[in-house]
Amino acid sequence: MKLKYRNRIYIALILILVVCIINVLTGMYELTSSDYNVTANQIIWNGARYNRDENEYKRIDNLENIVEIPKDCDVKDIWAVASYYAKDDVECDARLKELEKIYDTEGKKATVENILSQELGNNKKTVMEYLIVDGILISSLREDEKLLNTVIEYCFDRDYGFFGYKRYIDIGNKLYRKNEKLEEIIKAFEILSKYTIDRAIAIPEPKDEDEGAVETGYYHGMIQLFQTFSSMSYFADDLLLERSYPHGDNRKYIVRATIKEDYDIVLSYKKYKSFINLGNISIYGKYKNLNMIVQYTGFGYLDYRDIEENIAFRSIAIRKVYDKLFEIDIMSDHFGLRSTYVLIYDTDMNTIEGFSYGIYPGFILFNETNIDTPEAIRNFNTNFSKGGYFGEFSNELEYDENNPLTLENFGERMDEIWDMNKKTLEVLGKDYNISMEMIVMDLSGEEPLKRKE
Repeated sequence: MKLKYRNRIYIALILILVVCIINVLTGMYELTSSDYNVTANQIIWNGARYNRDENEYKRIDNLENIVEIPKDCDVKDIWAVASYYAKDDVECDARLKELEKIYDTEGKKATVENILSQELGNNKKTVMEYLIVDGILISSLREDEKLLNTVIEYCFDRDYGFFGYKRYIDIGNKLYRKNEKLEEIIKAFEILSKYTIDRAIAIPEPKDEDEGAVETGYYHGMIQLFQTFSSMSYFADDLLLERSYPHGDNRKYIVRATIKEDYDIVLSYKKYKSFINLGNISIYGKYKNLNMIVQYTGFGYLDYRDIEENIAFRSIAIRKVYDKLFEIDIMSDHFGLRSTYVLIYDTDMNTIEGFSYGIYPGFILFNETNIDTPEAIRNFNTNFSKGGYFGEFSNELEYDENNPLTLENFGERMDEIWDMNKKTLEVLGKDYNISMEMIVMDLSGEEPLKRKE
């Protein structure tokens, strides 16, 4: 009997040792991979998602079921947008009337839950419904944190394997994975982005200051929410149902969204780290407590306080994030962009788990300045083309007149543009007294810069 119990103790000690080794190795992997996570492997430009493939960004989405709506349609009015989907479509029209009635009698939350509880269909009606969900989220972002949490809850399902059984070595917690509803929400934000930008191009400026503030608030909210859901899609895998969070309401959350006083969105969740994958079986090490910060959309600048307050300067990785944010900051200032960024970090180890950002063009309708992004791009191309202010130096600055910068390709060429900006300073800054902001200025009335003998 003593030998039998001794063997059991040995086996138990061996199992404990294996678990400890897995946790130690997982922790070492997290520390060494933190530097890799500072690369923004996904960006959003102008309402479209781009994934990094080797050394360049490639668009990953193709919009479907797009409806042409008039450029003067107020996209902030969710029912006005939806009505164009219901036009000449009996099914969409009947569904729209049903949802309008629910909205009027039961409110926003009931409308959103009615839509999200339905089965998905790859048709125009589904697109219309999710445009309504996104429109309600944008209009309620600053006043209804609970609604955002309700929508997020519908984006994750309990994860089961074959025959309905869990396919993980489970240690007592429930695993959840994102579902297709999350992608429908993202698709709707892409469509809303297109409508909003088309309208901004068609409407050169607001009628008054109040109207401009309303338009800007809508634009900022749409950008931030799109970045939020896109980041969940890209980063949030293998999540645990957590019973409560500090200073919370004791509700069960898969992902808990909090809107801060400065309008940053913070998503808190627990995530398993897969250590060994054997076919359909995944063996997990320890879980991590993660925060995902989605910074409030800024114009011409980025706020770095989230990094300073939440992540200590303990690694080269955080410095690299700072450097990248500095680049986006300068680019946003010069080209009149709207920018936001996402930083995912381990709240216990202070390691970076992910980094991404979103940039959108700025228009007079939304901007506090007299220059918008399309004008800045035009000036950029003119200045570096033959006969332009910097035209004589275009080869040295690596500007290709046959491949001009456009509103469509700006996002995927961000690194190239930044390198060209730096090269302009290196080649011309000292000897010709050139500043970086001059590259986007209207210099058509100036004598082109001549090479010094």
